[in-house]
Amino acid sequence: MNPSKIIQLDFFKSEEQSEIDALRERVDAIGISSTKVRKSLYARNGELNKKMTDLETRMEIIERFICRGDK
Repeated sequence: MNPSKIIQLDFFKSEEQSEIDALRERVDAIGISSTKVRKSLYARNGELNKKMTDLETRMEIIERFICRGDK
């Protein structure tokens, strides 16, 4: 049997305690998942900000050459 699949059963816990433990595990899993999502969104937001800054710079250059005739 794979060691990571071994589960220790606790026969001394009440049904309520077992339920609380299961809920805690779910809350922990949700916390980990939300942290991953948050980090991903921050990274994506950074990428989009960089692209927006690059596009603004390009637009300024284009406007300068078209509208003002700068060379």
